[in-house]
Amino acid sequence: MKARLSKILNQSVAARTTCLVLVVITVILLTAGLWQMNYVRNIVITEVNRQAGRSMTGAIKVIDNRLSNVETAVNTAASYAHMFAPHETLCRPLMERLIEANEDIAAVTLLYEANYFEHNDRYFAPTIYRTAKDTFEEDEIGGPENDFCYLETDSNWIYTNKLDKGYWCLPYIDSMSTKRAMVTYSVPLHDETGHTYAVLCADVSLDWVQNLVDKAKPYDYSTVFVVGRDSQYICHPNTDWVQSINVIDQARQQHDSTFLEMTRKMLSWQDGTDTVDMSGQLQNESNRQVFSSSIVYYAPVDRVQWSICFTLPEDKILEGPNRLRTYMLLLLAILVVAISLSLYYIIRSQLWPLSLLSEKTKEISRGNFDVELPVFDSKDEISHLRDSFDDMQHSIAKYIAQLQQTTASKASIESELRVASDIQMSMLPKIFPPYPDRNDIDIYGELTPAKSVGGDLFDFYIRDEKLFFCIGDVSGKGVPASLVMAVTRAQFRTVSAHEAAPDRIITTINDAMADGNDSNMFVTLLVGSLDLPTGRMRYCNAGHDAPLLVSFDQTAHVETLPCDSNIPVGVMPDWRFSVQEVMIKPQTTIFLFTDGLSEAENNRHELFGMDRILNQANSIQASYCCAPHAVIDQMRLAVQSFVDGAEQSDDLTMLAIQYTKKQLDVRYQNQITLPNDVQTVPQLNAFVDEVCEAVGFDMSTTMKLNLAIEEAVVNVMNYAYPAGVKGDVYIAAQANDERLKFVISDNGTAFDPTAKSEVDTTLSAEERSIGGLGIHLIRQIMDTINYERIDGKNVLTLRKKFTNKLSL
Repeated sequence: MKARLSKILNQSVAARTTCLVLVVITVILLTAGLWQMNYVRNIVITEVNRQAGRSMTGAIKVIDNRLSNVETAVNTAASYAHMFAPHETLCRPLMERLIEANEDIAAVTLLYEANYFEHNDRYFAPTIYRTAKDTFEEDEIGGPENDFCYLETDSNWIYTNKLDKGYWCLPYIDSMSTKRAMVTYSVPLHDETGHTYAVLCADVSLDWVQNLVDKAKPYDYSTVFVVGRDSQYICHPNTDWVQSINVIDQARQQHDSTFLEMTRKMLSWQDGTDTVDMSGQLQNESNRQVFSSSIVYYAPVDRVQWSICFTLPEDKILEGPNRLRTYMLLLLAILVVAISLSLYYIIRSQLWPLSLLSEKTKEISRGNFDVELPVFDSKDEISHLRDSFDDMQHSIAKYIAQLQQTTASKASIESELRVASDIQMSMLPKIFPPYPDRNDIDIYGELTPAKSVGGDLFDFYIRDEKLFFCIGDVSGKGVPASLVMAVTRAQFRTVSAHEAAPDRIITTINDAMADGNDSNMFVTLLVGSLDLPTGRMRYCNAGHDAPLLVSFDQTAHVETLPCDSNIPVGVMPDWRFSVQEVMIKPQTTIFLFTDGLSEAENNRHELFGMDRILNQANSIQASYCCAPHAVIDQMRLAVQSFVDGAEQSDDLTMLAIQYTKKQLDVRYQNQITLPNDVQTVPQLNAFVDEVCEAVGFDMSTTMKLNLAIEEAVVNVMNYAYPAGVKGDVYIAAQANDERLKFVISDNGTAFDPTAKSEVDTTLSAEERSIGGLGIHLIRQIMDTINYERIDGKNVLTLRKKFTNKLSL
């Protein structure tokens, strides 16, 4: 049923509009009706309160007047009692005159002090009481034989003597004469000395009180009860409760805190109104009326400290308003049905043109843009809507044609971007490990662009036993950044091919990029050169994030590589970039990264930050975890967990280089020092022959080594020292189990023979540039060649591997 109604509302504007209008009308009518019913309810309750207040005031006034009359009559009799009461024969006329004078008095009693008359016993209490036939009978009720030892037990005697004034006692059941609920007013009688010799008591029946309050009820359905100052019921609809039920105990037993609080107010002689559940206080076997929530009005009778209560059940009070509410709700339902039917047919007829228009637009939505729309004679909003659809029909047809053209262009652009991305990624190293035949270096790197193409880069290669590497981040993203990235990487390869100093490499790249940099793009770039035989690393940082050095020796050791403050590449030409140097210990990993790692952002816009990078590096648990692939995997997983699916905002590039050179024992070493004089070359040849013979090289290899060493030493003699300057050339030979090493050093000017670019031997002598054949020869003979400028010395290292393991 619910699904069917929802379907109707979703498919019919008339039905939906009718429902909305009905909801509004229903809310308005309900609001008005509820306000009116509440208004009527308040009027009824106000009138009930007024009527209950008048009835309460009238009843209290009548009770007070009648009790006042009793007090007046007794006090008057007490004023002349000295003429009668002291005489046993005259006391009875005094009592007769008092009871005859006030019909509310049911009995009059004189309580004499002990042994007042000599011939009587200790107790003497003559009484006259009114019978049911309104006649009077006399009796003497004092003494143990009548169970009325008033001198010791009667409150009238005790409290009247103690108070020495008129006293209303607590209500009670007269068990000795009238057998009715009674209350007594007592006054003391004094002799000439002021001594109290008797107490005059007037008993008042409470039957008239019950009748009076029943007649004073404001409504027939209301009930009345009276409570005395001893918490006992004086009057109650259930007569069995009179002088037998304590109202406080009753409330406590029923755990009715509201009724208990109201009772305490009543016994504090307060007046007021409360709403209380009276179901447990007013029901009895003869009265089966349900009293649930009732309004209780209570007020005190101060003269005797009673509290009178009127109870009015709320359902009776609100019976009229509730009946009115029922009629109003019925009328509202009839109105809603009538209005809904009328509205539905009116709205449906007005919206009929929309149905026609809807059918035609469905045809348009299926691609039939030539369909004819209906024409309406009216000039209302529906007609305007039809004209708008007509315009839209022609616009869509035009837009579809343009969209087809745009889609084709976009597909071409996306294809070109994919090709550009492939080209860009192909510029980066992608084979790992890159040097599987080497045991002194391990490298791993990866680049994750934020877009199809990015501006991050990294590169590395080995030349002359030096690992040249770089990592950079181009400002901006997308195609412009990728173009700058490609230029930067190409310049790194070109410059470092003949330049070993990182600062000069960056200086050359900076000057080239700053020239004509109209787009004001720049690159943060770090270039390093790691000497693989020695572990000496020179580096230059141009505004890039400082790398980490990570190693493991029982625990992880992480430190940040110190980096000078240099500006990024491309900002300013002719900038003097500084170079720094550090010794890399074996098994140490150099971890380089771009700000795409440190500034990776999660959905709460929090950054990954350097603290998390350092924490991840410090969490390495074993030496194999320092391997480049392991370090980058750990960082990648940490970043992915941190961003938790958030969109990547920047290119992320990481490069890890682990220096893994093993130190082998030196099995043979020798050295010679020669002056910078080519005449000493025969001494050099003899030295080389001696070394080759010692390590077991054959004649052919010895001759080649002689040629290479001679070429290197003669170069030093000719170029290291200026003409006419004397100097020494130091040649040291060392051999381990794997290779023979010649170290040629001098104190001359800086001279790097490896800076010469490779010679293209396929060209003719006329086409080749002058120079470079000597170093080309050395490269062909030796396995590796390496130049370093260390402590003001030129140090050229040449190595040759053994074909067989050295045996000395």
